[in-house]
Amino acid sequence: MGSRGPGMTYDSELPPPTHEPESFRITLYKGRSQWTFQWSAGDEASLIEYVSEFAADERVPLDWFDVAMVRQQMLQATADT
Repeated sequence: MGSRGPGMTYDSELPPPTHEPESFRITLYKGRSQWTFQWSAGDEASLIEYVSEFAADERVPLDWFDVAMVRQQMLQATADT
């Protein structure tokens, strides 16, 4: 085992813990368009709000069904952890 500061040890074959929140990524495909969304654990509501703003913009080819699909994919991604 390697040393990592006073009172801390870790297996030298593994990286030391980072204590950073887990991050997730999903991709939504619609026609010829593709959107990739990445977020950290705990930021799900912010991402849904962000995607909802796109759905409300008539210039962006996303709709409310797509927001629901992103939400569903997010639930699946976080449930797999």
